[in-house]
Amino acid sequence: MNKPHLPFFLESPADRGIVIFIHGFMGSPCQFDGFAECVHRRGISAASLLLPGHGDSAKEFGTGTMERWQAHVNSEIERYSQYYNDIWLVGHSMGGLLAINASVSYKDHVRGIFMMMTPFKVVLFSPNGAKVRIKQGVYRKSHPIKAAYLEGSGVRLTLDIIWRALRPTAELFKLIRLTKEILPDVSVPVTAVYAIGDELTSLKSLGILRSGLRDVPFEHVILPDSLHAYFSGYDRAVMEQALLKFVFG
Repeated sequence: MNKPHLPFFLESPADRGIVIFIHGFMGSPCQFDGFAECVHRRGISAASLLLPGHGDSAKEFGTGTMERWQAHVNSEIERYSQYYNDIWLVGHSMGGLLAINASVSYKDHVRGIFMMMTPFKVVLFSPNGAKVRIKQGVYRKSHPIKAAYLEGSGVRLTLDIIWRALRPTAELFKLIRLTKEILPDVSVPVTAVYAIGDELTSLKSLGILRSGLRDVPFEHVILPDSLHAYFSGYDRAVMEQALLKFVFG
């Protein structure tokens, strides 16, 4: 049985700061369970958000817009900034785009951005993408890859998802375009994680991100054995270490 797609909060002393996790397109807060526990064990609070339109039906997902997603992220940052002076943003896929835009609006509180598989160029069709989708279809639910995608999907995959997702998809591409334009305004350290085998986010996104940023500390990690929403055990350990370095220095 899949975990419920609910936001969560792990509290530590307020003076240590908080890491806010932002899922991606059709994603879920539970994607960050292990990463949130990782920083919480080190004494930092952690919160994982649920974006509007997610966690429910395809019909509800169809109401999602760039403005609604961004407004929710911003409102949560405002809420947590009443208690925490130091906020780090972690975003998977589209969540990284939302984190970038939020960091520009909340420069007084956001200390850095850690992004995973954030798309500045999307792979629409590829042999690797077809291979991954076939595997998802034939693997049992218990298989690590299929389980990761099922648990990380915050939208019920009913037949109407095909046309319900048209509007949110257009909103995603609009968000990508606008985020590219705002990259020079980012003023906080950035760590970016990409995977060679990612079937959705092109590795060229790393070059676009690097060339768009201006005079901010920047690091990147390339995962050899992961997909867009599945991380091998080794790669997950690498990501956790990169995240701890990002937050604690």
